[in-house]
Amino acid sequence: MDRHRYGEQIEALKKYAAIPEIPSDPYDIAAGAAQRAMSVYDLALSPDEQRAYQYAMDNSDEKGPCCCQCWRWRVYGGLAKFLIREHRFTGEQLVDVWNLSSGCGGGAEHHHG
Repeated sequence: MDRHRYGEQIEALKKYAAIPEIPSDPYDIAAGAAQRAMSVYDLALSPDEQRAYQYAMDNSDEKGPCCCQCWRWRVYGGLAKFLIREHRFTGEQLVDVWNLSSGCGGGAEHHHG
């Protein structure tokens, strides 16, 4: 884990504090929250909702909810569907959540603009 990037993630995720389903720490996801999010993963989306999801798939740093199709992929994929359905998240908003929630290690790809 890159400590600098981790600190930035924790700080930036605070903007989503009003939505308790979004983990505030991408490296510490409660089992119950993960199970709830994974239970939504197979939810069928409407065409408009699917466009938002696909936008996030195409434009997130990892080209999906995680860098590999592991348990985190299902957690953050399910979370995205929940956010689209219940909070009307756009594809751009999903990209932000996914990028801020990366929990697969380092900051080698992380640069300040």
